[in-house]
Amino acid sequence: MSFINNPSLTVTVPIAVGESDFENLNTEDFSSESDLEESKEKLNESSSSSEGSTVDIGAPAEEQPVIEPEETLEPEACFTEGCVQRFKCCQISVEEGRGKQWWNLRRTCFRIVEHNWFETFIVFMILLSSGALAFEDIYIDQRKTIKTMLEYPDKVFTYIFILEMLLKWVAYGYQTYFTNAWCWLDFLIVDVSLVSLTANALGYSELGAIKSLRTLRALRPLRALSRFEGMRVVVNALLGAIPSIMNVLLVCLIFWLIFSIMGVNLFAGKFYHCVNTTTGDIFEISEVNNHSDCLKLIERNETARWKNVKVNFDNVGFGYLSLLQVATFKGWMDIMYAAVDSRNVELQPKYEESLYMYLYFVIFIIFGSFFTLNLFIGVIIDNFNQQKKKFGGQDIFMTEEQKKYYNAMKKLGSKKPQKPIPRPGGCFLRS
Repeated sequence: MSFINNPSLTVTVPIAVGESDFENLNTEDFSSESDLEESKEKLNESSSSSEGSTVDIGAPAEEQPVIEPEETLEPEACFTEGCVQRFKCCQISVEEGRGKQWWNLRRTCFRIVEHNWFETFIVFMILLSSGALAFEDIYIDQRKTIKTMLEYPDKVFTYIFILEMLLKWVAYGYQTYFTNAWCWLDFLIVDVSLVSLTANALGYSELGAIKSLRTLRALRPLRALSRFEGMRVVVNALLGAIPSIMNVLLVCLIFWLIFSIMGVNLFAGKFYHCVNTTTGDIFEISEVNNHSDCLKLIERNETARWKNVKVNFDNVGFGYLSLLQVATFKGWMDIMYAAVDSRNVELQPKYEESLYMYLYFVIFIIFGSFFTLNLFIGVIIDNFNQQKKKFGGQDIFMTEEQKKYYNAMKKLGSKKPQKPIPRPGGCFLRS
């Protein structure tokens, strides 16, 4: 009653250790048993000095936050360490004099190149130049006005791309620029345009080598791939799938080798037939039964010829080509009909003489086409998923803010809750 009448009275309450809401829980998800016993011992030691129901366990050690590196607006070294050590002209102090001026110029170029407006402008120029290439056709020399209208924009585009390349050389440095595969692609395409422009100025545009080089301008739309992350992922997936594709190709070649050898044994020399060269029709078996009958027609100066089909199984090489045509389902019906109509070597084919040959093509389509060719698609899809994970997050099309939120949620999900505090079991609380 004294405690109720005098609220300012302080009562020391010992804390019981025996009763806890967490005793029957599985503590693997929270903490180990040794950690729980250690926590109880600390509570026992501090029970004598605790006042009221306040438990001083001690502040847990704060975890150091993971600081992600921020994108710097400073350019990297222009040359490699080997070049700097070997050539003294590359050893420039950026603290004073011309070195400082050069460094300020690089910083300015770096900020220009990294600006979103600059990147948008370059992408727009790439799309315009690609559209200009689409207007060139076989009649371009006859249309002088259109040819002149396309030549001047082509020069402007070339100058803009050269300026972009020079800005990136200064901003990124030779080390960063020439160790990036996408920059190499830009460099080669710009060089093709520059050589073509120089040849036109010198009057060598009609040379065969220059004309062949001008065809490489068709690679200009590829420059747009490096500007979009989604496109880069697709291209990187295709390039990264090349080693795995080679393994699948080896399996495919072994499968096809079996069917090619079987095809040579079954159909070698059996696709020949006697055909009327005037009408293109095949002679009936009643008129021409074999090669000898066809030769008799040729000797009588009749329009006949003993010929073979273009796609056949006369050897393993031709067998591979025939199987490729069957696997792609382009013109494969002619090959199958020729096999089904075949009789024997130097015999005129007869309609559906060998019906059991249908099984050969059905089995090959199942194992040689549906099975092996779909492995290529599976390998490419697998590499595409790997590239998605490499570029961060489960979705490569998330914005930067969404990626930061996603990574923060992953970090919070990996944190474990703090150690549970046992419930006090004093006499006042029990009543």
